[in-house]
Amino acid sequence: SSAADQAPKGYMAALAASSSSDGVIRRNVARMRGASTTRQDFALLTSPEQLQMGNLSYRLKVTSQLYDIMSGHGQVDHPLCQECTETMMDNMVKQLGQSEKELNLYQDYLAKMDSTPDEGEAKLAEELAKCTKEEGELLKRLKAVEAKRATVATESKALMEEVKQLGDEEQKYWKEQCEHQYQERALMDEQQSVDNQLQHAQAQLNILEKTNVYNAAFHIWCKGHFGTINGYRLGRLQTVPVEWGEINLAWGQAVLMLISLARRLKVRFERYRLIPYGNISYVETIHEKKKQLPLYCSGGLRLFWDTKFDNAMVAFLDLLDQFKTQLETSSRQDSSVEPFVLPYQINGDKIGDDSGYVSIKTQFNTDENWTKALKFCLTNLKWGLAYVTTRLNPHSSAPKS
Repeated sequence: SSAADQAPKGYMAALAASSSSDGVIRRNVARMRGASTTRQDFALLTSPEQLQMGNLSYRLKVTSQLYDIMSGHGQVDHPLCQECTETMMDNMVKQLGQSEKELNLYQDYLAKMDSTPDEGEAKLAEELAKCTKEEGELLKRLKAVEAKRATVATESKALMEEVKQLGDEEQKYWKEQCEHQYQERALMDEQQSVDNQLQHAQAQLNILEKTNVYNAAFHIWCKGHFGTINGYRLGRLQTVPVEWGEINLAWGQAVLMLISLARRLKVRFERYRLIPYGNISYVETIHEKKKQLPLYCSGGLRLFWDTKFDNAMVAFLDLLDQFKTQLETSSRQDSSVEPFVLPYQINGDKIGDDSGYVSIKTQFNTDENWTKALKFCLTNLKWGLAYVTTRLNPHSSAPKS
């Protein structure tokens, strides 16, 4: 069917004019000039089977075969009938005439084109040169842009590497920053702890500086007619018979207090030496053969010549008077401190003030006077304690008189 579509219109019209309703082509073929009229002339007729096929597909197939033969696309392996040959020849003559007409038209147009000057050629040539120049410039710009692009790509790659490196350094920085913040907070916590400890230690130091250690160790007070040291009463009355064990303990505390104050101020005693030994403390003589004078007593009936206990108490008063004398001397030499003065004066075995003196001995003495003398002795010790504390530590609290 494609070959039939490509067949010449004149040829298809001739076929349509010469065909009948039965599908058989009938055409009177004229004898060609100079042809022989012998019986050898023949024509190839259609087979009976083909004559009976009058459909359109068969006609199109025959037409396609004829067109292929005429166009040289097909090969003829059998002789043609005279009618087909003449048809083919007529069509070829028509095609040749048409081709010659087309050739003449092309030659005329070509001659016309050659004779007519082309005014747009120069303009086209100028535009072509302009475009060529512009193309060259664009190519140069393209090369420059490509070079710049390559440079930018290299710089971009370098910048990307730098950005990556900066990112790694940033991560490292933040990691170190976190570690430093953790260490800083740990150090701040530690510093805060140390500051709190220092503040607590400073508060304790202030308390200790204001604390009178001697007053805390030796608390002298009064309880009725008795003077007391650390709660132990020193003396006895007929109405209040204090046990001798308590009196001995009080004398032991008094000996320890006086020797502690003397050592703190580097006071050197003469004639006697104090030996603190609890409830059996005693005074020892220096120049004699280490005679011991006990500052304790068991009570009961004593013989007339048994005066060691009284002599020990007189020796204690003598040591207290030596302590007072040396403090008075040192206070006069130092103008920054007030002169040291005891409230009760000591004169041998007696102690008192302008209103009167009482003896510290038990023999030939009443319990009331002996208890009063012991109270005066403890009062002098308390004044000595207050003076020593104020002189050594002005910020400390002096004991109440």
